[in-house]
Amino acid sequence: MRTLSPTTDGAADRSKRRRPRFRLYPQHRSLLAKTLLIVAGATCLTSAMIVIAAILITYRQFESNAKDNLDETIEAMRSMASIACYAKDAMLAKETAQAIIKNSNVLQVSITAYGKVLGSAARAGSGPLFTEASDRVIERSLSSPFDSDEIIGKVSLMPNWPEINRRVLQSVESNATMMLFMAIAIISVVGFVITFFIVHPVQMISNQLHRLNTHEDDVLKMPEGHEANELGRLVADINDLLGRLRSSLAREHELHLQQVIHEKLRLPAAVFEHSHEGITITDAENNIVAVNRAFTQITGYSETDVLGRNPSVLASGRHGKEFYARMWRSLTTLGYWKGEVWNRCKNGEIKPKWFSISVIRDGTGKVENYLAIFSDITDRKRAEERIEFLAHHDALTQLPNRVLTRDRFEQAVASAARDNAGVALLYIDLDNFKYVNDTFGHQAGDHLLLTVVERLKKHMRDSDTISRQGGDEFLLILGHIRDKDVVERVCRQLLGNIASPFDIEGHLVGISACIGVAMYPEDGTDFGTLLKNADAAMYAAKTGGKNAYRFYVEEMNLDALDKLRLKAHLRNAITNGGFRLAYQAQIDIASGNIVGAEALVRWHRSDEHDIITPDRFIALAEESGLIGDIGNWVIEEACRQATRWFTADIPPLVISVNVSSLQFNGEAIVASVRNALLRTGMPSSWLGLEFTETVLLSDIRHSVAIIEKLKSLGVSLSIDDFGTGYSSLSYLQQLKVDKLKIDQSFVRNIGSTPEGSGIIEAIVHLGQALKLTVIAEGVETAQQLATLKALGCDEAQGYLISRPLEAEAFEQFLRERPRRKLQ
Repeated sequence: MRTLSPTTDGAADRSKRRRPRFRLYPQHRSLLAKTLLIVAGATCLTSAMIVIAAILITYRQFESNAKDNLDETIEAMRSMASIACYAKDAMLAKETAQAIIKNSNVLQVSITAYGKVLGSAARAGSGPLFTEASDRVIERSLSSPFDSDEIIGKVSLMPNWPEINRRVLQSVESNATMMLFMAIAIISVVGFVITFFIVHPVQMISNQLHRLNTHEDDVLKMPEGHEANELGRLVADINDLLGRLRSSLAREHELHLQQVIHEKLRLPAAVFEHSHEGITITDAENNIVAVNRAFTQITGYSETDVLGRNPSVLASGRHGKEFYARMWRSLTTLGYWKGEVWNRCKNGEIKPKWFSISVIRDGTGKVENYLAIFSDITDRKRAEERIEFLAHHDALTQLPNRVLTRDRFEQAVASAARDNAGVALLYIDLDNFKYVNDTFGHQAGDHLLLTVVERLKKHMRDSDTISRQGGDEFLLILGHIRDKDVVERVCRQLLGNIASPFDIEGHLVGISACIGVAMYPEDGTDFGTLLKNADAAMYAAKTGGKNAYRFYVEEMNLDALDKLRLKAHLRNAITNGGFRLAYQAQIDIASGNIVGAEALVRWHRSDEHDIITPDRFIALAEESGLIGDIGNWVIEEACRQATRWFTADIPPLVISVNVSSLQFNGEAIVASVRNALLRTGMPSSWLGLEFTETVLLSDIRHSVAIIEKLKSLGVSLSIDDFGTGYSSLSYLQQLKVDKLKIDQSFVRNIGSTPEGSGIIEAIVHLGQALKLTVIAEGVETAQQLATLKALGCDEAQGYLISRPLEAEAFEQFLRERPRRKLQ
C-alpha cells in the first residue's frame, strides 16, 4: 500500500508542482491541460450558442414589439378618438381610423361610441369588416376628455397578422436551422473528448473499485498511460485513503462501543437527577443509598442528611403500625405498593405525597434495592377540599347549601328527639332584593346578601344552622326549641335587624323580609315536608303585607293551591277584561263635601261569578311580573272614567290610584302616567298617586328623582299608610308630596286606647307644619269622624262615608252628595 510521508512524498509533490506541467501545448500528456483546452472550446461554443439564442429571442420578440407599436399608435390617436366619440363626430372618427391604418401595420380599424360604430377604415384588399367577437382583435377603451373615469367608447383593431406571422416564421426557421447544426457539432465534439479522455479511464477505475475487497489489503491498479497525470495521482490518493480509512474504522468502532456504554449509563442518571418527582433508592436493609434533586426540593432534606438512614426519618406520625404492615405485605407478595403517605418535611411541615414503591431483585430473585417514586399532592388535596366545600356550600356566602342543610337538619332532629325538644325551620325571603340588583348591579346585590348574612348570624347560637337556598332566600334551623315564644322573639329580632337601612355604594337602601316558620314535629317530621310548609308560611307572610313572619297552619297549603290556581287565570283576566274599578269617596271633614275618590281594582271571575279582592291577587301579580300591566290599566281606566264623568256634567274630582313598588322602582310609573294622560285627554290635576313609605324609602335618591318627574307632569302625590314605616321629618322634607294618608289601624284605635288619638294628632301636626293635606282612611263610625275633625284632620275616607262602588253606582252617589269645587 502506498502511503504519504510529509517529508518525502510532500516534497516530491511540491517539486512536481514547480515543473511546467500546466503549460498548454498539444504535446503535453497532462489530463488537466487537455481538459482545460476542452473546457475553453466548450466555452466558445457556449458563447456562440448564447449569441444565437439572443438572436432567436430578439426575433421572438418581434411579434410583441409589433403589438407594442400598435399600442403606441392607439395611444397617439386616442385623444382624437376620444374627442370624436364625445362629440359623436363620425367624420373625425373615420379620419382617425384612416390615420391609424396609414401609420401602422393594421388591416382594419373600428371606433365605437356609446355602443354604436362611429367610424371605421380598412386597408385595401383586407376583406369584410371584422367582428368584435374575434379573438385576434385588439380593443382599447376610450374615456371622456373631461373625466378619465367615464368610459364612452372603444377602438378595435385587426392587426396585419399574416404579414407579422410571415416575418416571425422566416426568422424562426433560419435561426432554428443554424442552431440545430451548431448543437450537433458541439455535442459530437464534447462527447468524443469526454469519452476518450475522461469516461474510459474513470470507468476502468470504477470497475476496480467495485471489485475491491475492503476487508483485505487490496489496492487499485494504476491505469496504463496515466501514471503521470491526474488520474494516476487520483488512484494513488484513493489507495492511500483506503489504508487510512481501514485504520479509522477500527478506531471509530472502538469509540462507538465506548459511547454506547456511556449513553446507557448517562440516560438513567439524567432521568434520575432531573425528574420532577422525588426518587429514593434504598438497599436491601432499607437504608437510603441515593436521592435525587426533586427529593431535596420536596422534603427539604439534602442528600447528606439522609444517606445511610432509614426512610422513617420522614415519618409524620399520622400512620399507624397496621398501615406500614399492609405496605410491606404488598411489597413482599406483589413486589410493589402505591398509596398516599403524609410525610414530615425538614421544616416540620407535614404534606401529603403519592408514593409508588417497587422492589428490585437480582437474577436469583434476591432483593437488591427498593425504589420509591413520590410527588407532592398538597395542591391536589387543597383542590379536592375546595371542590368538596363547594359541593356542600354556597360559593358567595360560604353558607351550607340545601344538601348540607338537610344533613344538619337530621342532626338537629336526632339531638332534639333525645332531649324531647323541637326544631324550628325558618324560611326567610328578602323583599325588594331584585330592585337592588337591577338598580345598583349584581356586585351591590352580592354585597347586600353578605351584609344580611352577617346580621342573621348575630341572632344564632353555635348549634343553629343558617344556609342559603338560592337568590335571596335563606333557611335557619333552630334546635332544642321548647317554647314557640323563643322562635317569635328571634323572628322579630331578625325582621327588625334586616329592616335597618343598608349602605350600598354610598346609597341608603331599605329592604325587609318575610319569614315562614315550620315546627318539628308538629308541622312535619322530615325535611322536605317542613321545608314545603315553611315556604307556604313565608308566602302567607308576604301576602299579608311583607316585613312579617307567620307560623305554618294547615290552611296555608290550601291557600297555596288557591294561589297557583289564581296565577293560572291572572293573565287571561288582563287580556279578557276581567278587571274592574270600584271608587270610594273622600270628603272634606270640615264641610262634608266630596273632594276625591280612590280607585280600587277588583277581579271579576266570570267563570266562578265571584269578586277577588286585591289582597288576594296583587302579591301574585308582583311575583308573576304582571303587576306592571295591571297598574297601567288601572291608571288609564281611572283617567278614562274621570273624563266620562266630566262629559256627563259631573264636576271633576281627584281620582287617587295606588302604585306598586315594582312600578315605582323601575321608573315605569312616569311613562305609564304620561301615556294615560295623553290617551285619555284628562287634565293631570285630576289624578293622584299613592305610594307606601316602604316604597319611597327603599332608595331616597331614586324616589326623589321619580317624584320630581311626576310633579312635573302635574299630578298630586300622597304617602299611603303613613305611620307604619320609618316616618321622619327628614325624608318628608326631601319628598315633595301633597298628602299624608293616616293608616286605618290608627283610626281603628280611636276611643279604645289613648295612644291611638295621640299618634293621629302627631301626624296632623306634622302635616300642618309641612303644609301637607292629611287624610284618614278606614273611618267607620261617627265618633272616629268627630275625633278626626277635633284633631284638625283635613279629609276622611271609609265605610261611614261610602263603600267602594263601581262606576255607575258611584256616579249616582256623586249626583246625590255635595262636592267641593276642584281648584
